[in-house]
Amino acid sequence: MLITSLKVFCDLIETQSFSKTAVLNSVTQSAVSQQLKSIEKRQGKQLIERVEKRRLTLTAEGEIFYSYARDIVRRYEEMEHRIQALGGVVSGTVRLASIYSVGMLELTPFLKTYLKAYPRVNFRLQYDQVNKIYDDVANGEVDLGIVPYPRTQRNVDVMPFSQDKMVVAMHPDHDLASRNAFLPQELNKFPLVLFTPETPTRRAIDQFLKKYKIRPNIVMELDHIAPIKHAVEVDIGISILPLNSIEQELARKTLTYLHFVDRDFERPLGILFRKGRSLSIATQKLLDILLNSDQKLAS
Repeated sequence: MLITSLKVFCDLIETQSFSKTAVLNSVTQSAVSQQLKSIEKRQGKQLIERVEKRRLTLTAEGEIFYSYARDIVRRYEEMEHRIQALGGVVSGTVRLASIYSVGMLELTPFLKTYLKAYPRVNFRLQYDQVNKIYDDVANGEVDLGIVPYPRTQRNVDVMPFSQDKMVVAMHPDHDLASRNAFLPQELNKFPLVLFTPETPTRRAIDQFLKKYKIRPNIVMELDHIAPIKHAVEVDIGISILPLNSIEQELARKTLTYLHFVDRDFERPLGILFRKGRSLSIATQKLLDILLNSDQKLAS
């Protein structure tokens, strides 16, 4: 049985989607269905069944088949990557997805180092919402993802990346702008522009507010950092944002900020990768640079 058929089978189980599996393997949905039928015919057993909401569930025979198929595909990928490494050439396509508030200024030092070292790599960077990044990593549509408050999931593992200092951002002419620091308890005195409640950063902000028994005056909730920054720039309210995310606005002097007296409010960032899959040499090289402490200090 061809490795490609085993990979299609594993991708179908992991993505729970014929269409996504087709895209991952550059085939049609019909071809995915045909390969599944061929595998089941060869085994003489039903390996997958559909349950409520069209979810694909493995039969007892399917569980055994999937376990071994996954190991075979993983070993084959590792073999390919080791052969590639012997040639000394790092190439291929690497796809990195990041949240919007980890801007190019934060990633640029890493990416410049990477692209200079490995010019034959076709590097793709995209910005998405957190849930989309988790789905894309789990489905294999991107190789690595950068998200706040990372957590492992069924098909996703995590490596720590960095910490974002959270600050109070405001218009440069705001009454607070002349001060040196900000007491968290003062947040209830000013209108706030925050992320929407379902975002991980907003949930952390809510915990921070709860810690200080603050009843915030929230005047606007937005799911993207760009309109939040714009709302603060036009002085609709103040906000709590990662310091790295407002560097351009600070340089243009359209925003300023204050540290909290409680300076322990930081937002952890993590790098997501697909569980159980060997990284290509090109992806591993990018991961090495992202995790390089000297590069972080230089940035």
